[in-house]
Amino acid sequence: MEGMAPQLPAGSEILIVALVGTNFSINAAFYTSYGIKEHRRTRADYRDITLVDTIPGIVAPGIMTALVIMVAAAVLGKTGAEAGTINALASIFTPLAGPVGAMLFALGLSGAAFSSMIANATAGGTMLSDAMGRGAKAGSPAARIVTGIILAFGLIITLSFQSSPVGLIVIAQSLTVLIAPLLGVLIVVMANKAAVMGDLRNKWWQNLFGAIGLIAIIASSIRLITTLIG
Repeated sequence: MEGMAPQLPAGSEILIVALVGTNFSINAAFYTSYGIKEHRRTRADYRDITLVDTIPGIVAPGIMTALVIMVAAAVLGKTGAEAGTINALASIFTPLAGPVGAMLFALGLSGAAFSSMIANATAGGTMLSDAMGRGAKAGSPAARIVTGIILAFGLIITLSFQSSPVGLIVIAQSLTVLIAPLLGVLIVVMANKAAVMGDLRNKWWQNLFGAIGLIAIIASSIRLITTLIG
């Protein structure tokens, strides 16, 4: 029964904020508007995109996150060990998959890192290019240059801090929460503008869920700031 009551271990604030930053991908949601415009999605595509892309894209990461937490709790909970290195993280899956577990973890981590790095750099490059008035498409010259700069910056940071890769991942994910409240407010505002959304503008219950999510992300951002300062 004790395990059914959620508890936050001491010193886990940054880890919780990083978990929120990973799954509350407001930056990705904000960038989706660029993709919709670039690919000329229409009103007729709304239902298909929602059923095939949006809903699975929300549900699947939640299920995967829950499974990872359960497996990590089952393995590390017995030993009381901490996964401070990549090798320690890989060992989590050994009881489940045997010797192949470490290889599966390495492949999964590589795929996740590559997809996230490319997608986030492209999103940042496109939005910065748009902000500079140099084009709002991922294929524009300015967007490609900025995307390359972002990727190079990430590579330099990764190579410069080899001593604690897990800590670097946690800090990087938690820092995404800092700008998330601004993007969240912009998303809610745009979703309620009839001039932009037409008859697809938010209904009251959609605004309710949006407000709950916005409160959660603002609270996480404040928590991160107070933790870093204090």
